[in-house]
Amino acid sequence: MLGMAVGLGAQWSMTEKVVLPSGFTWDVARFPVSVTRTAGRFQSNLSPRDLVNPAIWTGAAIHVDGKGGDDANSGLAAQDGDFSAAKRTIHAAFAAGNATAAPYRVIVQPGDYEESAFTRNGNDEPDQPVAILGWGGRVRYRTGPWSIGWSADLGGTFSTNVSAVRRAFRTDQLTPEGLYTELSQTADLATCEATPNSWCLVGGTTHVKTSGAIGAGDIALIRSFHGARFLHHADDLYLENIHCEGGITGALHVDASASRNVVGVNCSFRYSAPSNPLAPKDAVQVRRTNGLVAFFGCDASYGAEDGWSFHEDGTPGLHVLMQDCTGHFNGAGQASSANALTGHDAMRMIDLNGRYGLSRNGTELHCIQNTQIWCAGTSVVARDTDGTSVAFKCSNQSKMWLQDTTADAAGAARNYAIEANAGSVYTRGHTNLAGTVETSSSGSISGF
Repeated sequence: MLGMAVGLGAQWSMTEKVVLPSGFTWDVARFPVSVTRTAGRFQSNLSPRDLVNPAIWTGAAIHVDGKGGDDANSGLAAQDGDFSAAKRTIHAAFAAGNATAAPYRVIVQPGDYEESAFTRNGNDEPDQPVAILGWGGRVRYRTGPWSIGWSADLGGTFSTNVSAVRRAFRTDQLTPEGLYTELSQTADLATCEATPNSWCLVGGTTHVKTSGAIGAGDIALIRSFHGARFLHHADDLYLENIHCEGGITGALHVDASASRNVVGVNCSFRYSAPSNPLAPKDAVQVRRTNGLVAFFGCDASYGAEDGWSFHEDGTPGLHVLMQDCTGHFNGAGQASSANALTGHDAMRMIDLNGRYGLSRNGTELHCIQNTQIWCAGTSVVARDTDGTSVAFKCSNQSKMWLQDTTADAAGAARNYAIEANAGSVYTRGHTNLAGTVETSSSGSISGF
Protein backbone atom coordinates (compact mmCIF):
# COMPACT_ATOMS: atom_id res chain seq x y z
CA MET A 1 0.00 0.00 0.00
CA LEU A 2 1.34 3.42 -0.91
CA GLY A 3 1.73 6.05 1.79
CA MET A 4 0.74 9.61 1.04
CA ALA A 5 2.18 12.88 2.28
CA VAL A 6 0.93 16.20 1.01
CA GLY A 7 3.18 19.14 1.78
CA LEU A 8 1.73 22.58 2.53
CA GLY A 9 3.32 25.29 0.41
CA ALA A 10 3.39 29.00 1.14
CA GLN A 11 -0.10 30.42 1.38
CA TRP A 12 0.50 32.84 -1.48
CA SER A 13 1.53 30.06 -3.87
CA MET A 14 -1.33 28.80 -5.97
CA THR A 15 -1.41 25.01 -6.11
CA GLU A 16 -3.30 23.42 -8.98
CA LYS A 17 -4.27 19.78 -9.19
CA VAL A 18 -3.16 18.22 -12.47
CA VAL A 19 -5.26 15.43 -13.93
CA LEU A 20 -3.51 12.48 -15.56
CA PRO A 21 -4.07 12.58 -19.34
CA SER A 22 -7.06 10.77 -20.77
CA GLY A 23 -5.93 7.46 -22.29
CA PHE A 24 -2.87 7.19 -20.05
CA THR A 25 -3.52 3.83 -18.38
CA TRP A 26 -1.55 4.20 -15.15
CA ASP A 27 -2.86 1.66 -12.61
CA VAL A 28 -4.35 4.13 -10.13
CA ALA A 29 -5.85 1.30 -8.05
CA ARG A 30 -2.42 -0.11 -7.23
CA PHE A 31 -0.48 3.16 -7.33
CA PRO A 32 -2.86 6.05 -6.50
CA VAL A 33 -0.60 8.89 -7.57
CA SER A 34 -1.88 12.44 -7.76
CA VAL A 35 0.05 15.41 -9.11
CA THR A 36 -0.07 19.12 -8.34
CA ARG A 37 1.59 22.14 -9.91
CA THR A 38 2.89 25.10 -7.93
CA ALA A 39 4.75 27.99 -9.56
CA GLY A 40 5.30 25.89 -12.69
CA ARG A 41 6.74 22.90 -10.85
CA PHE A 42 5.00 19.52 -10.83
CA GLN A 43 5.00 17.35 -7.72
CA SER A 44 3.52 14.00 -6.76
CA ASN A 45 1.82 13.35 -3.44
CA LEU A 46 4.04 10.39 -2.56
CA SER A 47 6.18 10.17 0.56
CA PRO A 48 9.23 8.09 -0.49
CA ARG A 49 9.77 6.17 2.75
CA ASP A 50 6.13 5.10 2.80
CA LEU A 51 6.56 3.27 -0.52
CA VAL A 52 8.52 0.34 0.89
CA ASN A 53 7.82 -2.34 3.50
CA PRO A 54 7.21 -0.47 6.81
CA ALA A 55 9.04 -3.19 8.75
CA ILE A 56 12.28 -1.78 7.30
CA TRP A 57 11.96 1.25 9.55
CA THR A 58 11.42 -0.75 12.73
CA GLY A 59 13.78 -3.65 12.03
CA ALA A 60 17.46 -3.99 12.80
CA ALA A 61 19.76 -1.10 11.94
CA ILE A 62 23.26 -2.16 10.88
CA HIS A 63 25.80 0.67 10.96
CA VAL A 64 28.77 1.12 8.59
CA ASP A 65 31.76 3.41 8.97
CA GLY A 66 34.32 3.05 6.19
CA LYS A 67 37.11 4.63 8.25
CA GLY A 68 36.44 3.79 11.89
CA GLY A 69 34.46 0.57 11.51
CA ASP A 70 35.48 -3.08 11.67
CA ASP A 71 33.65 -5.92 9.93
CA ALA A 72 34.16 -7.99 13.09
CA ASN A 73 31.83 -5.57 14.94
CA SER A 74 28.12 -6.27 15.26
CA GLY A 75 27.08 -3.06 13.54
CA LEU A 76 24.25 -2.71 16.06
CA ALA A 77 23.60 0.28 18.30
CA ALA A 78 21.16 1.53 20.90
CA GLN A 79 19.90 4.15 18.45
CA ASP A 80 20.19 5.03 14.78
CA GLY A 81 23.33 7.04 14.08
CA ASP A 82 25.51 5.46 16.78
CA PHE A 83 28.57 4.18 14.90
CA SER A 84 30.49 2.94 17.95
CA ALA A 85 30.17 -0.71 16.87
CA ALA A 86 30.00 -0.07 13.13
CA LYS A 87 31.12 -2.42 10.41
CA ARG A 88 33.57 -1.22 7.79
CA THR A 89 31.90 -2.37 4.55
CA ILE A 90 28.37 -2.22 3.24
CA HIS A 91 28.44 -5.87 2.17
CA ALA A 92 29.28 -6.95 5.73
CA ALA A 93 26.17 -5.08 6.86
CA PHE A 94 24.13 -7.02 4.31
CA ALA A 95 25.39 -10.30 5.77
CA ALA A 96 24.48 -9.17 9.29
CA GLY A 97 21.07 -7.92 8.23
CA ASN A 98 20.31 -11.08 6.28
CA ALA A 99 21.05 -13.13 9.41
CA THR A 100 18.08 -11.48 11.15
CA ALA A 101 15.74 -13.03 8.52
CA ALA A 102 13.65 -9.84 8.67
CA PRO A 103 13.56 -6.42 7.00
CA TYR A 104 16.40 -4.11 8.06
CA ARG A 105 18.26 -0.95 7.18
CA VAL A 106 21.93 -0.22 6.61
CA ILE A 107 22.97 3.14 8.05
CA VAL A 108 26.18 4.35 6.44
CA GLN A 109 28.52 7.05 7.70
CA PRO A 110 29.01 9.67 4.95
CA GLY A 111 32.33 9.40 3.18
CA ASP A 112 34.16 7.57 0.40
CA TYR A 113 33.92 3.81 -0.22
CA GLU A 114 35.75 2.05 -3.02
CA GLU A 115 36.54 -1.08 -5.02
CA SER A 116 34.50 -3.99 -3.56
CA ALA A 117 33.16 -2.23 -0.45
CA PHE A 118 29.53 -2.21 -1.65
CA THR A 119 28.52 -5.76 -2.62
CA ARG A 120 31.95 -7.44 -2.53
CA ASN A 121 32.06 -7.16 -6.30
CA GLY A 122 28.54 -8.52 -6.68
CA ASN A 123 28.92 -11.48 -4.34
CA ASP A 124 26.99 -10.26 -1.28
CA GLU A 125 23.45 -8.93 -1.67
CA PRO A 126 20.53 -8.39 0.71
CA ASP A 127 17.94 -11.16 0.87
CA GLN A 128 15.37 -9.14 2.85
CA PRO A 129 13.55 -5.83 2.31
CA VAL A 130 16.26 -3.25 2.94
CA ALA A 131 17.04 0.46 3.07
CA ILE A 132 20.58 1.77 2.51
CA LEU A 133 20.90 5.25 3.99
CA GLY A 134 23.64 7.85 3.96
CA TRP A 135 23.34 9.15 7.51
CA GLY A 136 22.94 12.90 7.12
CA GLY A 137 25.28 13.18 4.13
CA ARG A 138 26.59 11.71 0.92
CA VAL A 139 27.90 8.16 0.74
CA ARG A 140 30.16 8.01 -2.30
CA TYR A 141 31.10 4.63 -3.75
CA ARG A 142 33.53 4.30 -6.65
CA THR A 143 34.69 1.18 -8.47
CA GLY A 144 38.21 2.52 -8.25
CA PRO A 145 40.48 4.40 -5.86
CA TRP A 146 39.74 7.85 -4.43
CA SER A 147 43.40 8.74 -3.95
CA ILE A 148 46.08 7.90 -6.49
CA GLY A 149 49.84 8.30 -6.41
CA TRP A 150 51.07 9.56 -9.80
CA SER A 151 54.59 9.45 -11.25
CA ALA A 152 55.79 11.81 -13.97
CA ASP A 153 56.93 10.02 -17.15
CA LEU A 154 59.60 11.19 -19.59
CA GLY A 155 57.03 11.36 -22.39
CA GLY A 156 54.94 13.96 -20.55
CA THR A 157 52.32 11.64 -19.12
CA PHE A 158 51.66 10.66 -15.52
CA SER A 159 51.41 6.99 -14.59
CA THR A 160 50.12 4.82 -11.77
CA ASN A 161 50.05 1.09 -11.07
CA VAL A 162 46.27 0.80 -11.25
CA SER A 163 45.05 -1.98 -13.54
CA ALA A 164 41.73 -3.03 -15.10
CA VAL A 165 40.72 0.58 -15.78
CA ARG A 166 37.76 1.02 -18.13
CA ARG A 167 37.11 4.81 -18.09
CA ALA A 168 38.94 7.88 -16.78
CA PHE A 169 37.60 11.29 -15.75
CA ARG A 170 38.97 14.58 -14.48
CA THR A 171 37.29 15.35 -11.17
CA ASP A 172 38.88 18.80 -10.91
CA GLN A 173 37.26 20.01 -14.15
CA LEU A 174 33.48 19.81 -14.04
CA THR A 175 30.94 20.28 -16.81
CA PRO A 176 28.22 22.94 -16.43
CA GLU A 177 26.01 20.09 -15.17
CA GLY A 178 28.43 19.43 -12.30
CA LEU A 179 29.80 16.19 -13.79
CA TYR A 180 33.36 15.00 -14.22
CA THR A 181 35.00 15.59 -17.61
CA GLU A 182 35.87 12.39 -19.44
CA LEU A 183 39.35 11.76 -20.81
CA SER A 184 39.62 10.08 -24.20
CA GLN A 185 41.17 6.62 -24.32
CA THR A 186 44.01 6.03 -26.76
CA ALA A 187 45.24 2.75 -28.20
CA ASP A 188 48.87 3.12 -27.10
CA LEU A 189 51.26 5.18 -25.02
CA ALA A 190 52.73 7.13 -27.95
CA THR A 191 49.29 8.40 -28.94
CA CYS A 192 48.49 9.24 -25.33
CA GLU A 193 51.72 11.25 -25.03
CA ALA A 194 50.65 13.30 -28.07
CA THR A 195 47.01 13.78 -27.04
CA PRO A 196 46.06 16.21 -24.27
CA ASN A 197 43.32 15.03 -21.89
CA SER A 198 43.74 11.37 -22.77
CA TRP A 199 44.63 8.11 -21.06
CA CYS A 200 45.77 4.62 -21.94
CA LEU A 201 46.31 1.30 -20.22
CA VAL A 202 49.58 -0.53 -20.81
CA GLY A 203 49.69 -3.86 -18.99
CA GLY A 204 48.87 -3.03 -15.38
CA THR A 205 49.86 0.62 -15.64
CA THR A 206 47.53 3.54 -16.41
CA HIS A 207 48.96 6.60 -18.14
CA VAL A 208 47.25 10.00 -18.23
CA LYS A 209 48.12 13.04 -20.35
CA THR A 210 47.00 16.36 -18.87
CA SER A 211 47.96 20.00 -19.36
CA GLY A 212 49.69 20.21 -15.99
CA ALA A 213 50.44 18.42 -12.76
CA ILE A 214 47.63 16.38 -11.21
CA GLY A 215 46.81 15.77 -7.59
CA ALA A 216 45.95 12.52 -5.84
CA GLY A 217 42.21 13.14 -6.17
CA ASP A 218 42.10 14.86 -9.57
CA ILE A 219 41.48 11.75 -11.70
CA ALA A 220 38.75 9.15 -11.26
CA LEU A 221 39.85 5.78 -12.63
CA ILE A 222 36.79 3.56 -13.07
CA ARG A 223 37.87 -0.06 -12.74
CA SER A 224 36.28 -3.37 -13.72
CA PHE A 225 34.18 -3.91 -10.58
CA HIS A 226 30.46 -4.25 -10.05
CA GLY A 227 28.63 -1.18 -8.80
CA ALA A 228 25.40 -1.28 -6.80
CA ARG A 229 24.44 -4.64 -8.31
CA PHE A 230 21.29 -6.42 -7.14
CA LEU A 231 20.80 -9.41 -9.45
CA HIS A 232 19.16 -11.72 -6.90
CA HIS A 233 17.58 -9.42 -4.33
CA ALA A 234 13.80 -9.67 -4.88
CA ASP A 235 12.35 -7.53 -2.08
CA ASP A 236 11.71 -3.84 -1.52
CA LEU A 237 14.83 -1.70 -1.95
CA TYR A 238 15.26 1.87 -0.69
CA LEU A 239 18.32 4.06 -1.35
CA GLU A 240 18.93 7.53 0.10
CA ASN A 241 22.03 9.73 -0.20
CA ILE A 242 23.87 6.97 -2.09
CA HIS A 243 26.17 8.07 -4.94
CA CYS A 244 27.70 5.34 -7.09
CA GLU A 245 30.46 5.78 -9.67
CA GLY A 246 31.21 2.97 -12.10
CA GLY A 247 30.00 -0.59 -12.45
CA ILE A 248 30.48 -3.17 -15.17
CA THR A 249 26.73 -3.94 -15.25
CA GLY A 250 25.75 -0.38 -14.37
CA ALA A 251 26.14 1.93 -11.43
CA LEU A 252 22.74 0.62 -10.28
CA HIS A 253 21.53 -2.71 -11.65
CA VAL A 254 18.29 -4.24 -10.31
CA ASP A 255 17.51 -7.43 -12.17
CA ALA A 256 15.58 -10.10 -10.26
CA SER A 257 12.06 -10.95 -11.41
CA ALA A 258 9.96 -9.81 -8.46
CA SER A 259 6.86 -8.06 -7.18
CA ARG A 260 8.32 -5.23 -5.12
CA ASN A 261 9.02 -1.49 -5.01
CA VAL A 262 12.35 0.22 -5.63
CA VAL A 263 12.88 3.78 -4.36
CA GLY A 264 15.79 6.21 -4.61
CA VAL A 265 16.07 9.64 -2.96
CA ASN A 266 18.88 12.15 -3.53
CA CYS A 267 21.11 9.58 -5.23
CA SER A 268 23.36 9.54 -8.28
CA PHE A 269 24.47 6.68 -10.52
CA ARG A 270 27.20 7.61 -12.98
CA TYR A 271 30.19 6.61 -15.11
CA SER A 272 29.28 2.95 -15.73
CA ALA A 273 32.07 1.10 -17.49
CA PRO A 274 31.59 -2.44 -18.87
CA SER A 275 34.37 -4.99 -18.77
CA ASN A 276 33.79 -5.52 -22.50
CA PRO A 277 33.61 -2.24 -24.47
CA LEU A 278 31.57 -4.03 -27.14
CA ALA A 279 28.79 -4.58 -24.58
CA PRO A 280 28.14 -1.16 -22.99
CA LYS A 281 25.82 -1.01 -19.99
CA ASP A 282 23.42 1.61 -18.66
CA ALA A 283 24.04 3.88 -15.69
CA VAL A 284 20.76 2.63 -14.18
CA GLN A 285 18.92 -0.47 -15.32
CA VAL A 286 15.83 -1.78 -13.53
CA ARG A 287 14.22 -4.88 -15.04
CA ARG A 288 11.47 -7.42 -14.41
CA THR A 289 9.86 -5.56 -11.51
CA ASN A 290 6.12 -5.77 -10.98
CA GLY A 291 5.63 -2.75 -8.76
CA LEU A 292 6.48 0.91 -8.39
CA VAL A 293 9.97 2.16 -9.14
CA ALA A 294 10.30 5.76 -7.93
CA PHE A 295 13.25 8.14 -7.98
CA PHE A 296 13.25 11.58 -6.38
CA GLY A 297 16.03 14.09 -7.08
CA CYS A 298 18.35 11.46 -8.60
CA ASP A 299 20.81 11.54 -11.49
CA ALA A 300 21.98 8.93 -14.02
CA SER A 301 24.75 10.32 -16.23
CA TYR A 302 27.70 9.12 -18.28
CA GLY A 303 26.22 5.66 -18.65
CA ALA A 304 28.18 3.64 -21.17
CA GLU A 305 24.85 3.17 -22.95
CA ASP A 306 21.59 4.58 -21.51
CA GLY A 307 21.28 6.74 -18.44
CA TRP A 308 17.91 5.58 -17.06
CA SER A 309 16.70 2.30 -18.60
CA PHE A 310 13.59 0.36 -17.59
CA HIS A 311 12.43 -3.01 -18.99
CA GLU A 312 9.62 -5.37 -18.09
CA ASP A 313 11.31 -8.27 -19.92
CA GLY A 314 8.52 -10.78 -19.31
CA THR A 315 7.45 -9.57 -15.86
CA PRO A 316 4.50 -7.21 -16.48
CA GLY A 317 3.34 -4.49 -14.13
CA LEU A 318 6.31 -2.10 -14.03
CA HIS A 319 5.32 1.48 -13.14
CA VAL A 320 7.98 4.20 -12.88
CA LEU A 321 7.76 7.65 -11.29
CA MET A 322 10.62 10.09 -11.86
CA GLN A 323 10.49 13.41 -9.98
CA ASP A 324 13.18 16.10 -10.36
CA CYS A 325 15.61 13.63 -11.96
CA THR A 326 18.40 14.28 -14.45
CA GLY A 327 20.67 12.49 -16.93
CA HIS A 328 23.41 13.79 -19.23
CA PHE A 329 26.31 12.67 -21.45
CA ASN A 330 25.12 9.08 -21.82
CA GLY A 331 26.61 6.80 -24.44
CA ALA A 332 30.29 5.93 -24.78
CA GLY A 333 32.67 3.62 -26.60
CA GLN A 334 30.83 1.19 -28.87
CA ALA A 335 27.30 2.21 -27.81
CA SER A 336 25.15 2.48 -30.94
CA SER A 337 21.89 3.63 -29.36
CA ALA A 338 22.10 5.59 -26.13
CA ASN A 339 19.26 7.40 -24.41
CA ALA A 340 19.09 9.60 -21.33
CA LEU A 341 15.76 8.02 -20.34
CA THR A 342 14.05 5.05 -21.98
CA GLY A 343 11.13 2.73 -21.27
CA HIS A 344 10.45 -0.63 -22.92
CA ASP A 345 7.74 -3.28 -23.25
CA ALA A 346 4.37 -2.23 -21.76
CA MET A 347 5.53 -0.30 -18.70
CA ARG A 348 3.96 2.97 -17.51
CA MET A 349 6.04 6.02 -16.59
CA ILE A 350 5.54 9.51 -15.18
CA ASP A 351 8.37 12.04 -15.46
CA LEU A 352 8.01 15.30 -13.53
CA ASN A 353 10.44 18.20 -14.06
CA GLY A 354 13.10 15.98 -15.62
CA ARG A 355 16.24 17.48 -17.16
CA TYR A 356 17.99 15.32 -19.77
CA GLY A 357 20.40 15.77 -22.63
CA LEU A 358 23.75 15.71 -24.43
CA SER A 359 23.83 11.96 -25.10
CA ARG A 360 25.43 10.40 -28.17
CA ASN A 361 24.23 7.91 -30.80
CA GLY A 362 20.61 7.80 -29.70
CA THR A 363 17.59 9.72 -28.46
CA GLU A 364 17.33 11.65 -25.23
CA LEU A 365 13.88 10.47 -24.12
CA HIS A 366 12.61 7.38 -25.92
CA CYS A 367 9.64 5.09 -25.31
CA ILE A 368 9.45 1.79 -27.19
CA GLN A 369 7.07 -1.12 -27.85
CA ASN A 370 3.84 -0.54 -25.88
CA THR A 371 5.22 1.83 -23.27
CA GLN A 372 3.18 4.81 -22.11
CA ILE A 373 4.87 7.88 -20.62
CA TRP A 374 3.53 11.19 -19.37
CA CYS A 375 6.09 13.98 -19.12
CA ALA A 376 5.15 17.14 -17.24
CA GLY A 377 7.63 19.99 -16.94
CA THR A 378 10.37 17.91 -18.59
CA SER A 379 13.14 19.67 -20.51
CA VAL A 380 15.39 17.93 -23.05
CA VAL A 381 18.49 19.15 -24.92
CA ALA A 382 19.70 16.97 -27.81
CA ARG A 383 23.13 17.64 -29.35
CA ASP A 384 24.04 14.36 -31.03
CA THR A 385 26.42 14.91 -33.95
CA ASP A 386 26.19 11.43 -35.53
CA GLY A 387 23.72 12.62 -38.18
CA THR A 388 20.41 12.81 -36.29
CA SER A 389 19.72 14.64 -33.05
CA VAL A 390 16.40 13.71 -31.34
CA ALA A 391 14.90 15.08 -28.13
CA PHE A 392 11.63 13.11 -27.67
CA LYS A 393 10.96 9.90 -29.63
CA CYS A 394 7.97 7.55 -29.54
CA SER A 395 8.34 4.22 -31.38
CA ASN A 396 6.27 1.13 -32.22
CA GLN A 397 2.86 1.20 -30.50
CA SER A 398 3.96 3.36 -27.58
CA LYS A 399 2.26 6.58 -26.46
CA MET A 400 3.77 9.77 -25.10
CA TRP A 401 2.09 12.78 -23.51
CA LEU A 402 4.14 16.00 -23.35
CA GLN A 403 2.72 18.63 -21.01
CA ASP A 404 4.48 21.96 -20.43
CA THR A 405 7.65 20.39 -21.80
CA THR A 406 10.59 21.81 -23.77
CA ALA A 407 12.63 20.29 -26.61
CA ASP A 408 15.89 21.69 -27.96
CA ALA A 409 17.43 19.60 -30.76
CA ALA A 410 20.36 20.94 -32.78
CA GLY A 411 23.87 20.27 -33.98
CA ALA A 412 23.27 17.41 -36.45
CA ALA A 413 22.26 17.11 -40.10
CA ARG A 414 18.71 16.26 -38.99
CA ASN A 415 17.33 17.67 -35.75
CA TYR A 416 14.00 16.46 -34.38
CA ALA A 417 12.41 18.04 -31.35
CA ILE A 418 9.75 15.28 -31.54
CA GLU A 419 9.85 12.09 -33.58
CA ALA A 420 6.85 9.75 -33.81
CA ASN A 421 8.10 6.56 -35.45
CA ALA A 422 4.80 4.58 -35.50
CA GLY A 423 4.03 5.81 -31.99
CA SER A 424 1.54 8.46 -30.88
CA VAL A 425 2.62 11.73 -29.29
CA TYR A 426 0.17 14.12 -27.63
CA THR A 427 1.18 17.65 -26.62
CA ARG A 428 -0.17 20.39 -24.35
CA GLY A 429 1.82 23.53 -23.66
CA HIS A 430 4.88 22.00 -25.32
CA THR A 431 7.64 24.26 -26.72
CA ASN A 432 10.17 23.43 -29.43
CA LEU A 433 13.18 25.70 -28.90
CA ALA A 434 15.05 24.07 -31.79
CA GLY A 435 14.36 21.19 -34.15
CA THR A 436 11.40 20.06 -36.20
CA VAL A 437 8.78 17.34 -35.78
CA GLU A 438 8.93 14.09 -37.74
CA THR A 439 6.35 11.36 -38.26
CA SER A 440 6.94 8.02 -39.96
CA SER A 441 5.38 4.54 -40.19
CA SER A 442 1.91 5.94 -39.37
CA GLY A 443 3.17 7.78 -36.31
CA SER A 444 1.20 10.82 -35.17
CA ILE A 445 1.63 14.05 -33.22
CA SER A 446 -1.42 15.92 -31.97
CA GLY A 447 -2.74 17.98 -29.06
CA PHE A 448 -4.63 16.71 -26.02
